[in-house]
Amino acid sequence: MIPLKLHLCLRTGTAMKRVWSIASLLIIILIGITSFISAKGVFDTLAIRQVDSWFSNRPIIFTSQLTDKQKGIFVSELQGLVSEGGFVAIGRNDETLQSGAALYTFSVLPTRPNEGATIDALSILETTVVDGSVIDSVVAGEANCYAGYGNDSFSRVSDLPSIRSGLYFRVDKMNSGEDLGDSCAFFGLDYDDFQTLVDRLSSAVGVSSETLTTKMSGATSEIGLIYFFCAGALVLLSLVLCLLMVARSLLELKTLGVHLMLGWSRVDFASNLLFPQALQLLCLVPIGVIGTLAVFDGFTIGADLAKYAFISMLPAAMAILASMLVAVIPLFFTKPVETIHGRYSRRGFYILTAAVYLVCLIAIFAGCLYIDQPLSMYTNLARVQSTWQQYEGWYVVRDFRLDNARFTGNPMDLSGDLYAWYSEHEHDEGVYLANTKHYEEASIQRYVGDSATLKPFWYLAASPSYLEQIGVDVPADLIEKANQGVRVHLLPNTLSAAETDEMKDLLIASRKPVDSNIVTTFMENPTYEFAPYDSDNELFTWSTDDELPLVSNGFVIAVITAENMVPFESESLVSSGLDNAYIKLDSQAASNLLDADGRAELNGSMNARFATVGNWFE
Repeated sequence: MIPLKLHLCLRTGTAMKRVWSIASLLIIILIGITSFISAKGVFDTLAIRQVDSWFSNRPIIFTSQLTDKQKGIFVSELQGLVSEGGFVAIGRNDETLQSGAALYTFSVLPTRPNEGATIDALSILETTVVDGSVIDSVVAGEANCYAGYGNDSFSRVSDLPSIRSGLYFRVDKMNSGEDLGDSCAFFGLDYDDFQTLVDRLSSAVGVSSETLTTKMSGATSEIGLIYFFCAGALVLLSLVLCLLMVARSLLELKTLGVHLMLGWSRVDFASNLLFPQALQLLCLVPIGVIGTLAVFDGFTIGADLAKYAFISMLPAAMAILASMLVAVIPLFFTKPVETIHGRYSRRGFYILTAAVYLVCLIAIFAGCLYIDQPLSMYTNLARVQSTWQQYEGWYVVRDFRLDNARFTGNPMDLSGDLYAWYSEHEHDEGVYLANTKHYEEASIQRYVGDSATLKPFWYLAASPSYLEQIGVDVPADLIEKANQGVRVHLLPNTLSAAETDEMKDLLIASRKPVDSNIVTTFMENPTYEFAPYDSDNELFTWSTDDELPLVSNGFVIAVITAENMVPFESESLVSSGLDNAYIKLDSQAASNLLDADGRAELNGSMNARFATVGNWFE
């Protein structure tokens, strides 16, 4: 029988080995994850440089120094030159998304690039990102079509490879100066042709050729804080693993002495001691593979992708192997007799412990400083998703159809038909009207004057049904007046007397009746009514602009009905999309008023097609 004391020692030793094995496995997994994220940060920077090189190796005109008006003239003149054939013009715009990822937008003039010009493919890790076929598909599509990054699934003609949370690409059309970006490259032009082009453009825009060909501003890409944070965590975790492995080696010195007395070699003992950790290195393989497949969206699986997965785990493997090498040092430099009696110097162990403690203290302090920003960002993203989610089942105008084909004429020609449709159904259950506008200081001064005291504010044009749905209490007598053609406005009760007067002047000046084929009761007899309301509650802004909030308070509200509309509103009912659309239907109203394809009949074979808000978000 095994003595009780020896039995307890064996059980304790087995339990300690199990705890040590689990702890080391968790640390190795964390080292692998931080190694992968750190390697991704480095690769993102290299990929951005590769994109810059692809675009910069062409004749380039720099347009960041041009005014908006000059950009419009530039694009207009360029459209005429490109139509002559022989080259392709691609504008480039770089921006940083809320997540910290970089978005490259390449805008192509709507011409046929496959005639007379060859576009070299932009490839990353054996995967073609942008080439002539992608550009052809965008050029051949409708006015607002694009490829790659974007939420409008209706207008997307194809997907493009992307590096999640790192690098995204978008190819669209250069329809106006707003799409020009900061620079414009030309494919298919030699030096002489390019100089001729520059001369013609400089003459049209009114700037010198040197101004167009000289880069006067620029930006550099930097690795995000999260990657620095992970790199620091990688170093810290490596030190912790090294400390634990050295500690275990010191605790096993007495066992080493016994094994040496029994004829074991130090190499055999070290191999037996560290073999479980060496085996745990295999967990780096799935981390690298799964991480690579998750990050590289749309990339071709091949040798380059496998190489990246291997390289991303290399820092982790080297850190773990270095910890193992440090851990075996006490095993090779301690005498057998001293190991048996546990006589070894603890000074190095204490120094290592103090060093790791200081590093942990610094890392925690620095992490608290830097982690607040990404946490705030992700909190905001979650808020955005939850805010839009309540409206994802609502329907807004998407486009217009004529005999089952997309209507390519002027939508304003259909404003009278859609106004008549809305007038007929505005009191139906689930039919709403809502449109917002953010008035900046420049807009306020345009209507009130430079001496205006009003601050920027949100304006909401909404039907009584929508205001009831969002919890804004409108007295019944005001709703009745609105239905009779009176322009009813609800003003925040926080406005001073002077601000109230300025606000009234602005609202009257900005929505004056003008000649229109749609004549409402208000236009025949303009009458206004203003009333204060409690504006503390936050309302949804219906804005997709990243620089504007999703919810805000202090709204100025116009209670809109079919009878008190001005042409700005009645003719804008044909507007489509999330930002511009006025008419909104909930799912119940859509099932009653729309057919299976989401269409509402306007006039004979003409239909307005609606789509859910969720279709713009994926």
